[in-house]
Amino acid sequence: MSPIQEFGVVFAALFVITNPLGNLGVFVSITKGDSEKFKKQQAFRAALYSFALLFVFFVGGKYILDFFGITIDGIQIGGGIIIAKIGFGLMAGKKDHAASKEEHEEVVQMEDVSFCPLAMPMVAGPGGLAVVLSVANKANMQIIDYAAITAAIAAACFVIWICFRESSVVANILGETGMTAITKIMGFILICISIQMIITGTGGVLAEWGIATLTK
Repeated sequence: MSPIQEFGVVFAALFVITNPLGNLGVFVSITKGDSEKFKKQQAFRAALYSFALLFVFFVGGKYILDFFGITIDGIQIGGGIIIAKIGFGLMAGKKDHAASKEEHEEVVQMEDVSFCPLAMPMVAGPGGLAVVLSVANKANMQIIDYAAITAAIAAACFVIWICFRESSVVANILGETGMTAITKIMGFILICISIQMIITGTGGVLAEWGIATLTK
């Protein structure tokens, strides 16, 4: 896979999983009553924290996997299941990040919501981390591959920043119906990505078992 293709695949996966358009409602809700300056500040910090989290897991992914003894096939299968759950949730109109009334009130009263809950777990959650971990342990990674994937992470976080920064404008333009339609489309794409991850991971496991059997 060429660096351009890697950029496209990782960016598309992160864009769908982080779901910046679908999370606009959450951002608007927890920053309700705050000044535009504060909202823009929170949007920038959330995007910056999200990039930092995803980048650290991407760069340190190999060491994390080696430390816990996890194979790339296991990450793809496990990540695929997590991403599928998110995708089915989006298709059904369910929000995994939905909080109770008490939790919502607590978040609204927080002075800084950029790291939690915006960056973690809303943006850089299990699905996003699974994506960067799955590409972190690829064989024969070159500098240009690292650059392409880092650029894809940065691009996805840039989109998050723009969407959160202009949350009020985007929400008014799309409306409730538009945001719902986009969320469901993203859910379908997410399910397709997750199935492909599971197929790839399962194929790797079966191939490994086949090799192990032949060597006995």
